[in-house]
Amino acid sequence: EPQLNGDSRLKVNPGNIVGNTVSCTGAQFCGLALVETKANADRISRKLDEMITVDRPLRIHWTGCPNSCGQVQVADIGIMGAPARKEDPETGKKLAVPGCNIFVGGRIGEDAHLALDPYKKGIPLADEELIPELIEIIKNEFGGVEK
Repeated sequence: EPQLNGDSRLKVNPGNIVGNTVSCTGAQFCGLALVETKANADRISRKLDEMITVDRPLRIHWTGCPNSCGQVQVADIGIMGAPARKEDPETGKKLAVPGCNIFVGGRIGEDAHLALDPYKKGIPLADEELIPELIEIIKNEFGGVEK
């Protein structure tokens, strides 16, 4: 099938991270969202699948705001749009940038658990800031191994 071959973003076996990523509609179509979720979720999950191996499906949920349409509290790792600050190298001042709060340890099923308190707060969404944080969480909390 052309949809599942070549440069298609769809795969028969998408991987333990990409195949279990969930996202709300985000700032592209929702006036409540603080950040764009879908493009970030797709990009970050693909990079994580290339950089780290996990031995089971790892559910990463993205939501753009505290309304949590992406249900971050039930995810293994939940990423919620939130304010963040990053130092401007030219001026040394902290500037507001798109950011997130990260939730860890949500579960569904008979032993369900809501991760209600952020594991980390105010992390910038830039790849160079967010990806190292996620890799550390995956290694420490879910037994991930860097490739």
